[in-house]
Amino acid sequence: MSLSNRGMGGIYRQAYTDRRTGEKKQSAVWWIHYYAAGQLHRESTGSTNEARAYKLLKQRIGAAAHGKPVGSAVERTSFEDLAQMLIDDYKANGRKSLRRIAGNNGDGGGGSLGHLREYFSGTRAKDITTDRIIAYTAFRRAEKAEAATINRELAALKRAIRLAARAGKVAQVPDFSLLREDNARKGFFEPEQFQAVLKHLPDHLKPVFQVAYITGWRVRSEVLTRRWQHVDLEGGWLRLEPGESKNYEGRMFPMTPELTGILARQLERTRQLEKATERIIPCVFHRDGTPIKDYYDALGQSV
Repeated sequence: MSLSNRGMGGIYRQAYTDRRTGEKKQSAVWWIHYYAAGQLHRESTGSTNEARAYKLLKQRIGAAAHGKPVGSAVERTSFEDLAQMLIDDYKANGRKSLRRIAGNNGDGGGGSLGHLREYFSGTRAKDITTDRIIAYTAFRRAEKAEAATINRELAALKRAIRLAARAGKVAQVPDFSLLREDNARKGFFEPEQFQAVLKHLPDHLKPVFQVAYITGWRVRSEVLTRRWQHVDLEGGWLRLEPGESKNYEGRMFPMTPELTGILARQLERTRQLEKATERIIPCVFHRDGTPIKDYYDALGQSV
């Protein structure tokens, strides 16, 4: 039996032959068929209720009409699938921070994925919604985890879901809200003192010292040397390559909302200048396209 909307899809029960009696029968469970991106999809609803079958069919057709991934593969994608995609991505790109993400063995048993697994193990990707992410943040807070640690874990989860979305394994990426991190190094330079100095700096130096203040990175060797290849606004990271830091280890600093806003504005200014001057500007921080190397005169004039 098949009930169809011509050109869109329909519901039906699969026909089969009883092996004992040879009688032709129909399955009790309803199935649906529909088209997405020009391809025919068939899947079981897992239900004997006709109304539920129609509801699922409408959901699939609606998702396909908006260009979202559809099908049983999306339904089956689990947290473990997300974790493995993230590990594979780090290995494929030779990222030195794999241990931080996946633990010393690189299998996801430790690191950020280890903490995420403790909470999301057995969860389907489609059920990792914004409210579940907020609940995870509260859970980790209750465990006394630092804001920076939680942010790294959330950034890892966000990256994993984005990878799955690109592969057509999830229908949408939920919203992520990172925690505010206190990187003011109290007793050294209080926020009020920093803002007082910042307002006197030249415009081209303000984002430099804002980023340095948030990250705690060294201005000359770690901030001014950043190129746009080190900035991943989508993935939520600011990267320091191995060998660039004092201890020669690479770093991945999670994009807090404040840091994201600073670098996004800097990118927009840079793109406008590139368009006006018809040249490529690879450095994140520059003065009219020229890399910043000497800032001491400007600092001396501001204090």
